[in-house]
Amino acid sequence: MHRFYCPQADFVSQVVAITDPHEIHHIKDVLRLRKGAEVGVFNGKGGEALATIEDVLENAVRMKVKSVRQKGREGKPRIILACAVPKKAKFEFILEKATELGVDVLVPLKTKRTQVIFTEDKQRAKQERFQKVVLNAAKQCGRADIPRMSPMTPMAEALKGLDPQGLAVIPSLNGHNPPIREVLNLHQKPVSVTFLIGPEGDFTPNEVALAKQHGCIPVSLGPTVLKVDTAALAVLALANFYWD
Repeated sequence: MHRFYCPQADFVSQVVAITDPHEIHHIKDVLRLRKGAEVGVFNGKGGEALATIEDVLENAVRMKVKSVRQKGREGKPRIILACAVPKKAKFEFILEKATELGVDVLVPLKTKRTQVIFTEDKQRAKQERFQKVVLNAAKQCGRADIPRMSPMTPMAEALKGLDPQGLAVIPSLNGHNPPIREVLNLHQKPVSVTFLIGPEGDFTPNEVALAKQHGCIPVSLGPTVLKVDTAALAVLALANFYWD
């Protein structure tokens, strides 16, 4: 079933109107949906509905709500992925798959060894692009909420913003760190979990030391050296295993 994003929908009313030009174009001109077509609508905040198209107008598509479902967290921790930006298109791949794996917040991380740095103008364009990738992934995988996409954040700033009540782990090759499973086993019901994923070449020893000062726990992801995208998706898959 085709799904469409309508951020203003509260699903209290029996009628939903999609007014975003891109969504209207997709409905009218790409999919050529007409009155009577059954579709899914979600608001990006956990609400979604089964609806039937009533009118396809030039500047709006009106739909009648048939049934509503609210997706709750059900005691799951809030999952934050703070990930150094790798080269090429790998970061968009990470965003897409992280969304599919249920991440709540995505933070592009600027570290000492991060090789991809955005200028202010490029940052705005990249932010819009990243948000689009996340939205499309949410549509495709059936999520009713959309992960929050943060701007590129220096590591020191990201550490200051850590949830003091949550768990934060930093996979690193520096030192003899416990396996990540041992740390997760000791924290069965955290309010939030932040995973800090380093760049090619890993975090510097000073960055790991700074992270420890802010309460992060260094962990190992195994005996092999993982690429950024592999490490990011591995920790999110583990989060699903522990808290799904």
